[in-house]
Amino acid sequence: MRFFYAPEVSPLHQLNADESKHMVRVLRATAGDVFEIVDGKGRRYKGVLKEADKRCCLLTTTLLDEHPAPSAGLTLVIAPTKSTERFEWLLEKAMEYGVQRIQPVWTKRSERKTTKDDRWNRILISALKQSRQVWLTELAHAMSWTEWLESEDVKGLRGFIAHCEPSEKQHFFDQVPKDAPCWIGIGPEGDFTPSEIEAALNAGVTPVSLGDQRLRTETAGLAAVQMHQLSQR
Repeated sequence: MRFFYAPEVSPLHQLNADESKHMVRVLRATAGDVFEIVDGKGRRYKGVLKEADKRCCLLTTTLLDEHPAPSAGLTLVIAPTKSTERFEWLLEKAMEYGVQRIQPVWTKRSERKTTKDDRWNRILISALKQSRQVWLTELAHAMSWTEWLESEDVKGLRGFIAHCEPSEKQHFFDQVPKDAPCWIGIGPEGDFTPSEIEAALNAGVTPVSLGDQRLRTETAGLAAVQMHQLSQR
């Protein structure tokens, strides 16, 4: 069954212009064709095409099922890379793994200081549809590392920081809590500064290792996501 995304689904649902064009011109859909629609918030619908128009397709929808949010979701707190392509690759793969939230942060050594929220959200939606999931990864508004450490999220979740400074650290895979949400911080290409690491430790954040290799930012982010995913099995 062909798969669509819509943040809000109504009984008589109207697709936007881009998806209507895709449905009519690419999929060659006609009235009576059946589709699956997800809203990114756990609900899955059956949609039957009522009117096929490249500017505005109408579908009648019925709720098929509803899935609760994962109880042990991961928030990936990460400094966007200088290369937009590398960071967008990470967004795509993180969504395929079902990461609950991505929180971009600015650090002292960040080489990128701007976001592309609209484009990045489109990448997440595309990966949601490709991987046929029902929960869309949330892309939070970027903030500084200091702001993140002072946020309510840090107080409410168990947190970890992966850094390259020599110190005694346990492997992240062995520290991931079971059946409880958590977050992990991944620094920029030049890593967190000693003062940023100290600030995290003072906030009660646990230092962890992702292995002996020195990883690129986007590789470290994906490694953390994979370890979290495997730890929940």
